[in-house]
Amino acid sequence: MDYDYEDAYELEADIYAKNFKTPQQIMEHELWVVHKGDYKSYLNSIQWDTPPPPETEEEKERKKEEQQQRELESSPFAKWF
Repeated sequence: MDYDYEDAYELEADIYAKNFKTPQQIMEHELWVVHKGDYKSYLNSIQWDTPPPPETEEEKERKKEEQQQRELESSPFAKWF
């Protein structure tokens, strides 16, 4: 990452000088101010990670073909295939 700061201390001082909130402070603000302490509505407002649905056989076959095609195109011997 490229910053316009002379050293790391200047960057750190700039971060703390601005209106900076930690993730925990954001979470507490949402719980106590936005949802007025109602933890059930707060938990319902969170987008939880869910696992992706299982792949079908067609999707697996398509991905396998795409992978093979990429391997052929990136091969150093691609001009002879």
